[in-house]
Amino acid sequence: QVGLFTEIGPMSCFISRHSIPSEMEFDPNSNPPCYKTVDEDIVIQQDDEIRLKIVGTRVDKNDIFAIGSLMDDYLGESP
Repeated sequence: QVGLFTEIGPMSCFISRHSIPSEMEFDPNSNPPCYKTVDEDIVIQQDDEIRLKIVGTRVDKNDIFAIGSLMDDYLGESP
């Protein structure tokens, strides 16, 4: 897995594996597949709401796209 895609309103956002904390690993065998810590204290899966930082954007004629990160404090799974 190279990262994850999120939706922020009408905008798509990609979070690269390099912008996800190293203690979080992708688990393709869980149902649904997810990113989680070894102790499963934090689990991010499809349809979860997360906090992220937008580090870049691209605007095309018909699309808006962002690159995000989970590498700062208070980012990731929403309480």
